[in-house]
Amino acid sequence: GAPPCRLRPRGLGFAAAAPRHCGGLAASGSCPGSTPRRRPRSARGMATAATGSRAASSGAGVVRPGERAHVLSIATEYRQEAVILQRCAHLLGYHFQFCGLGDPWIGWGTKLVQYQRALERDLLQGEIAPDDPVLLIDGWDCALVGPAQEFQAKMASAPFSAHAVPWYAGERICGPDFFKASRIDELYPDPGTPWRYPNAGCMAGRAEPVLQLIQDLLAGSGAEGFPEDGNDQGRLHEHLLELGERGDPLPYMVDSRCGIFQCLYEQTPQWEVEADDELVPRIRNTLTGERPVVLHGNGHTGRWFLSGLWREMRFLERVGLTHAELAHLPFDGPVAPGTLPDEATEKNWNATFELYKIIEMQMAYARMGIEWDPWKEAAEKAKAGGSGP
Repeated sequence: GAPPCRLRPRGLGFAAAAPRHCGGLAASGSCPGSTPRRRPRSARGMATAATGSRAASSGAGVVRPGERAHVLSIATEYRQEAVILQRCAHLLGYHFQFCGLGDPWIGWGTKLVQYQRALERDLLQGEIAPDDPVLLIDGWDCALVGPAQEFQAKMASAPFSAHAVPWYAGERICGPDFFKASRIDELYPDPGTPWRYPNAGCMAGRAEPVLQLIQDLLAGSGAEGFPEDGNDQGRLHEHLLELGERGDPLPYMVDSRCGIFQCLYEQTPQWEVEADDELVPRIRNTLTGERPVVLHGNGHTGRWFLSGLWREMRFLERVGLTHAELAHLPFDGPVAPGTLPDEATEKNWNATFELYKIIEMQMAYARMGIEWDPWKEAAEKAKAGGSGP
């Protein structure tokens, strides 16, 4: 097996010989990697419908006996946000592992390679059962806020229980190719929300079908397979269109109501902070009323909003971390989690909201079949000796 990873945070209480996939942080006094392995149990089939009675008050499905909720998170190095994520996973009852710590980051395809490696290993060894619910989330720009039991209950309930395939987070912007938005719209019924485009940073499902989808994505549509330096979200959209447009079953669904995932890449907040009395602070989507399990600070504005939520929710204090414990690590957001930006930083990041408006306009033009690229136009004018816009 792989040697233990030595890229560990200092001063946070570690299992000295923790397996690599545990990441070394014993946030709640135990590491899922140190628990006894279970014998592989036979797959009970993919979830095609919720079974058993529904709880009258919440409509939640019955959680399968003996199942465990897992979080697999891509991170090739520790950053402050990753430590917070790991701490929350332990506090909230998940079996957690980082994927790729200490390995080189080749490109966005690295994420798929690492997830495939971890799932194949743990399914083979019985550490993850074929029908265990799993979350696959980015390690540097995600916050885990919902407890494992809630995630399991949601996976056992409609709409998540009604489909055998995995679920991806939904976002408002269809990138990297805006022209795919209208084609994707044709494949799914109108969800009545703007979060209808798959985001590759957050995925949920039962372990076996999740692994199958990752293997299909890596297989690519050509003879050579999907390259590790390729764009994983572009591949995700292409795979959906390849199958959907020829009438095959769709390979995954999109969490358009933000029941599990809330992408924060927005012009204005679409959520409210609530539940000060809970262990980890929560937000509620103001359109759907859902309380997501995972917050994803995707895109520039998403990182800015997540940076603000770290402070507003008193996140570090709530999960028992301090700035001093994290200060030796780099951070991914505009500023270290829980700290205030200076004037220059705030000015720079505020400019990304103007960029967001341009991207929304590009998407609107793409829906009409028009390519509008102001940067390309400016470059052409400059080359011709004219002035930019």
